[in-house]
Amino acid sequence: MTDQVDSPSQSNKSVAIALPRSLPEIGALARALIESWRYPLAEKRDLRLDLLRGFAVLVMVVDHFGGASWLYLITGNNSFFTSGAEAFVLISGMVVGIVYGGIARRDGLRAAMLKAFQRAWTLYRLTIVMTLVLAIISDFYKLPWAKGVDLSDPIAFTLNVILFRQTYYLADIPLLYTLLMAFAPFGLWLLYRNHTRVLLFGSFVVWIFFQYVNAEQIMIAPIVGNTTFHPAAWQLIFFWAMALGYHRQAVYARLSTVPKWPYFLFATMLFVWLLHLYSTEVKVLTRLYPGVDMQFIVSELFNKSTVAPGRILATLIVFQFAYLLCTFFWKPIWAIVGWFFLPLGQNSLYSYTMHVVIVGLFYVALPYLPGIQEMGTLNTALQLGVLFLLWWLIRRQFAFDIVPR
Repeated sequence: MTDQVDSPSQSNKSVAIALPRSLPEIGALARALIESWRYPLAEKRDLRLDLLRGFAVLVMVVDHFGGASWLYLITGNNSFFTSGAEAFVLISGMVVGIVYGGIARRDGLRAAMLKAFQRAWTLYRLTIVMTLVLAIISDFYKLPWAKGVDLSDPIAFTLNVILFRQTYYLADIPLLYTLLMAFAPFGLWLLYRNHTRVLLFGSFVVWIFFQYVNAEQIMIAPIVGNTTFHPAAWQLIFFWAMALGYHRQAVYARLSTVPKWPYFLFATMLFVWLLHLYSTEVKVLTRLYPGVDMQFIVSELFNKSTVAPGRILATLIVFQFAYLLCTFFWKPIWAIVGWFFLPLGQNSLYSYTMHVVIVGLFYVALPYLPGIQEMGTLNTALQLGVLFLLWWLIRRQFAFDIVPR
């Protein structure tokens, strides 16, 4: 028996039937295609958070490594209204609420609190080691950020680092994360006991108090060298995100009644407005309000060290837009950059630690490297090289038994 082959006329006829013959059919196919791109809700782990945290790693590397870069176009050169640090704190808070909240529901509150304390202890040890090693190497090689740090009494310096009374460049973020994680079990207890409002209100009161303290230039329990990441200010993002992660199913259920595409378009408009405000350097507001120092007002409104109200608003706008973008266009985003950002995001603590090692080694070797100049193209290549090196180290599981992930 031979296979039956359709005649050319039959083949053309079948093709004609398969192709859409009207604009409504084309529109229906386009809608079906776009719907197929959406994030699969069946996923147990929210990979959108991992991917966004991986992008935050890119922002972090670009801001900390090298000079002027073409990548500033997408990172903002740490001068945008929000940064990778806010993304890390927000996503970390959400993940703590999701993961440890799940442990509390499954294994009990005590088990979840113990896991959180163990994580805080791991972060504490990492922070101490990173701070001391950075200080010793930076002071010995006279690295740029070592200026103004007094290491004449190493015993006193070490004791202050151990007691969290002093920190160092690039070690301030792990210190902040350690303190937030140390208080996370208390927040988890409030959430588990259905005292979410108490957690949110208490966190807000602490944040408000810090705004007043900062305005009066009163420092309570200061950490020497910590000029940006004050725990009393940054905890607001962490604990509110933690509450969102803990109650995410209920929040998602309520948002399911909101029209999806209008919501996404609204979030996109807010994001575009924020970009426009940044790109025009607040000139639009200056024209609208002549005689008012809008530059000063905006700088205070978006102050990073105090996590000012505008900073929080900008963080919410950017995160909401990015999260919805990943929700509606997950498949193409995953196909283009998921393979790269996901390992970085799922091993974000490892990525941060190893990027500190790489940055330190680079600046130690910089005086011996010929022809290194402040050039956008060269710096961009170096930053991308560091990012791909981090990705390769993760894929190889290099020092996974030493460096926490």
